Amino acid sequence: MNAANHASRWWYRLAMGLIGFYVVYVVLGKIGQKSGFVLPIRLGDVGEFLVVLAGMAAFVAGLLLAAPPEDEELEE
Repeated sequence: MNAANHASRWWYRLAMGLIGFYVVYVVLGKIGQKSGFVLPIRLGDVGEFLVVLAGMAAFVAGLLLAAPPEDEELEE
């Protein structure tokens, strides 16, 4: 396994963790609305946006690192 592949996996895991956190946060928030439970953390609209943005940025970073390198020579 080369360094770029290892780095891309790290970025994919970070993206999965951030998006997974967001999904759990939304589901628990919806359950809390129905049952009256109050979440200990309140992110707000901007906080939720930043979590999703960071997750998407980490996913794109993983994609860019996993992309095969382009050939330096142009075929004629």
